[in-house]
Amino acid sequence: MQQINCKDKRVRIEGLYRFYETGQFRRYTNEIIQKYPRLAAFDKRSTGARMRFRTDSEKIRVEITVSNRFVDMGMSFFQANAGYIFTGDYASSKYAAIMIAPDTYDSETVSAEITNGGMNDVTVFFPRNPTVEDVNVFIEDGAFIGPPTPHKTALPLVFYGSSITEQGHTSTPFAYASLLSRFFDADYYNFGASGNACGEPEIAVYLGGIPNSVFFYDYDHNAPTAAYLQNTHEAFFKAFRSVDAKTPVIMTSRPLDDGCETAERKEIVKNTYGNAVAAGDKHVYYIDGLTLFGSVDPALCTSDRTHPNDLGHYLIADTLAEYIKKNNILSTFISR
Repeated sequence: MQQINCKDKRVRIEGLYRFYETGQFRRYTNEIIQKYPRLAAFDKRSTGARMRFRTDSEKIRVEITVSNRFVDMGMSFFQANAGYIFTGDYASSKYAAIMIAPDTYDSETVSAEITNGGMNDVTVFFPRNPTVEDVNVFIEDGAFIGPPTPHKTALPLVFYGSSITEQGHTSTPFAYASLLSRFFDADYYNFGASGNACGEPEIAVYLGGIPNSVFFYDYDHNAPTAAYLQNTHEAFFKAFRSVDAKTPVIMTSRPLDDGCETAERKEIVKNTYGNAVAAGDKHVYYIDGLTLFGSVDPALCTSDRTHPNDLGHYLIADTLAEYIKKNNILSTFISR
């Protein structure tokens, strides 16, 4: 068997903006972590990160070395701590295996072996919660391995928000961010930070420096009060625009009316949008979060009246995708 490390140029790490600069599985810079130490744990989460490659090996084994696995209330062990392997074209890839450790918490690796049917793209989704230390793929001697088929959307999607954005409470890697990535065949970066996405301007400037096709942001649930959201939401948008003047920005309000200043918070988000339009911004969009589940009973769409479940995330992704298509938002980024 051939062993290929994740840093080999024949495979591609996606979803970690600075991986090829630092060689580390991290999401932020040292400067951001020094200023906001509470983000250190989230910096080391590989939420949304993937390894992709193309091979004709009949047998494929993938091993992910991890640390810091833990129980996450409200999420299954599998979604929080397991990896997943899919094969085929990215937008229509099929489930091949779940990567779990036989001894649950004591093992340093999660792994799986699959049988591949001819030349195929392979996508390996990393576990959401643990720190990923290393990734290796094993293929048959003499088999081909090379970069995956390029995405149809030239630039990644970028997401910033709460635990909802960070794939909380789904049973698989397919939360709304990853589903949109699949729908539009695009790489994506997930900067969700459960309970800790608080709209700091330094984060906005950092995210604005990432070349992307659409920027999504929704951190309403992490704003402790409506007043806090009022003081940070438009400032966050302006900080993003200070380094990226033209990338489409989609902002949404929370998807459920939980009675906690929902109406006030929605107006704050809507006002950020309205002020941007009034100032001449032609690349900003607002979606009322209460429309994200469509006509489906919200009680069926969440696990705890806050976090969308699998159905809720699919409906959010579907609503956002239709909005993007209707407004032709990705037209300049999709290769023909």
